[in-house]
Amino acid sequence: MDLRDLVHALLSGDTLSARQWVADARRAGVVWQSMPEPPDLDPVARTIAVGIVELLAGRAGQEAPTWTAEVGALAEPLFLVRAVATMPRLRRTCERESPDPLRRRLLFAPPDFLTAA
Repeated sequence: MDLRDLVHALLSGDTLSARQWVADARRAGVVWQSMPEPPDLDPVARTIAVGIVELLAGRAGQEAPTWTAEVGALAEPLFLVRAVATMPRLRRTCERESPDPLRRRLLFAPPDFLTAA
């Protein structure tokens, strides 16, 4: 599975494809600690990759790959759900309840982000 596909889906706002990628990874039994760092990602995409891998590894009860520890937070907050632009209550929920691996890197999403396909 190519993590870049998931990151590009998130960057383009295609959460349906992103949720499907996660469901496929779950079915494939991805071992998150063995997930290779995707090459050729810009700093924002790399930060999204790290936050998502840590999130999914934690949900699977697994360790994240060591390369994730090298990446810090973004310079500015980034919301991974487009609807926050028009839904102030969703925005506040994301700011308060975004999963920790995302929030530490100034990435924001609902607490149940990517849990269902």
